[in-house]
Amino acid sequence: MWTRARIKEEAKNSLKRFGYWMPLLITFLTGILTGGVSTGGTTTNTITAEYTHEYQGDLSPAGFAAFIDEFLGEVGMALDNFFSNPLIAMTTAFVIVLAFMFGLVIAFGWGAFVSGPVIVGKNRYFMEHRGFDSKFERLFWSFKGGRYLNVVKTMFWRELKIFFWTLLFIIPGIIKSYEYCMVPYILAENPNISSERAFELSRLMTKGEKWKIFVLDLSFIGWRILGVLCCCVGEVFLEPYYQATYAELYQVMREKAHGLGYADYTELPGFFPDQR
Repeated sequence: MWTRARIKEEAKNSLKRFGYWMPLLITFLTGILTGGVSTGGTTTNTITAEYTHEYQGDLSPAGFAAFIDEFLGEVGMALDNFFSNPLIAMTTAFVIVLAFMFGLVIAFGWGAFVSGPVIVGKNRYFMEHRGFDSKFERLFWSFKGGRYLNVVKTMFWRELKIFFWTLLFIIPGIIKSYEYCMVPYILAENPNISSERAFELSRLMTKGEKWKIFVLDLSFIGWRILGVLCCCVGEVFLEPYYQATYAELYQVMREKAHGLGYADYTELPGFFPDQR
């Protein structure tokens, strides 16, 4: 029977034993390779600048309301004039849909061929970091040794399943995300395992555990709020602790799988420094 306190204490100990700065670099690069950077909207700032001088003279609520009303009216008129031509409207709609579809393809492609393997490599690093001083190269472990295609396929199906369950209903999507949360760790331990078996093992590992894992995630909310208040810099420094905690969680789940006969040591052999 595992507890949040024990899992998090073991995570802290692993970071103390083998260092914190390399895990920090690993999580930072993982965030860059699997996430996205949001750029600000310059269009709204440009339009607003044209009307700012009209509002500076009246700071009352009525003056502000009048400013907003005039601003929105001007924007509405500009849009009406722009889309009054059916050809322009249809062309714009087509370009928007095309851009959306292109963006979707790029996002799914990047997620499948880059993000998924990087996440598995990151998990490999943190699982090794529990027992010995792992190497930076582990972040790209999935890209070599004949592992890549199976990792890509399994991670793609994982994301696709969670995506469609979320489209159906939000709650089932959340449940499935926890049901399949061990898949990247199973691949990090055995990259040649079949997709079906990886999903089955994750489902068996998390059976009766999903609520406890959810509460474990909730226990980080205070730290995450503090990290956001520190201009999001705190989030960067929190991530190694969070990833080390999940590595400890997977260790408990794999012990459960071994103990209940869900898997043997041929299928889940462990993590050793000589594995390339």
